[in-house]
Amino acid sequence: MPHQVTSFTQAESRSGAAQDDTSKTAPLNYETALLECASGSQSAVGKIYAREKDQLRAVAHRIVHDRSRAEDVIHEAFAQILRDAKNFDPARGSARGWIYAIVHNTALKMRENARRELALEDDTLNAICEREQTVPNPASCVPDSMTLRTMLDQLEPKHRASLLLAIIDGCTHQEIAEYLGVPVGTVKAWIRRELMAMRRQLE
Repeated sequence: MPHQVTSFTQAESRSGAAQDDTSKTAPLNYETALLECASGSQSAVGKIYAREKDQLRAVAHRIVHDRSRAEDVIHEAFAQILRDAKNFDPARGSARGWIYAIVHNTALKMRENARRELALEDDTLNAICEREQTVPNPASCVPDSMTLRTMLDQLEPKHRASLLLAIIDGCTHQEIAEYLGVPVGTVKAWIRRELMAMRRQLE
């Protein structure tokens, strides 16, 4: 995780520890907070995060329909907020609206990326299945099956497990990540990379 993303959550935790229920409901000047973010203030972005994280997480979840991915949206969006706060123009809209727009757009991009990843996985699996189904002589399927088995045997154990859990058991990325004890993004990368490699070898 990028250092700046980690730091804003840490800043929020430190400030949150010192706040009571009354101070959490105190007004926050979002324009001022963004100006402070533009100067690199971690505490300012932490204040925004503390105030809006639940609502923004709900916005992200409605779009990506996945809790883990919604968390990724929030982290990416706040990294962008910290990076692009200097570009905020109050003449074009409210500071709070600008923040929500970034989260909304980040969620849409992540949803589209997830769809592309799934489409790539489906295309690759279909290509592998079609290769086996279009062989006229059943006996000639043996070399292909042996090739697939050899390719799987050459993979790292966790890479092989992620593929088999996804293809054979139909597990989701989240389920595989929990089973293997690795981040969801890592599972996605493993599956995508190995499927692409297998497809190239079978072409």
